[in-house]
Amino acid sequence: MFRIAPKKFIPADEKAEVKRLYDNYFHQMKSLRHYFFEQSLEQAESGEVAQMKHRLEEEEHIRLMEENRLENEKTAKLREEKLKIQAEKTRENILASLINKEEETRQYEIQIEAFLEKQKATPFIQAENIEKAIEEALANPVDFNFAIDLDGYVYRGRETAIEKIPEEERERLRSN
Repeated sequence: MFRIAPKKFIPADEKAEVKRLYDNYFHQMKSLRHYFFEQSLEQAESGEVAQMKHRLEEEEHIRLMEENRLENEKTAKLREEKLKIQAEKTRENILASLINKEEETRQYEIQIEAFLEKQKATPFIQAENIEKAIEEALANPVDFNFAIDLDGYVYRGRETAIEKIPEEERERLRSN
């Protein structure tokens, strides 16, 4: 039916030579392909298409730089306005603080003056009139003792007899 051809016998040294020649051919062709590819790239880069591509990239770069500059100017203006507003607020706060401090100082000075006037107005016993002050104190004794009953009546003095004070003469505590 089908006839299978016998396999040809090739000696080992001949096989090695064919393989060496094939490998040389393969490497040379690979080098040539690489060389031609590099040459075509150089021509493409130096050609009209490459120049147009380079020009378009340069124009895009210039446009983006201009856009960036405009955005930077806009941001700088916003920052400047923000800083002006912040400086104005700070100035107003400082002025308000200074006004408050002046008012506090003025109030403190008024209090000091009032205290000094009060101190000057209080009668001090001088060396010249000490005898008169002693006589006056002995003539008008002050008793700080008093008692309060459950009904709110005040009884002054240490030795006051409650029963001897009539009802209408009794002193009653005031309620606010």
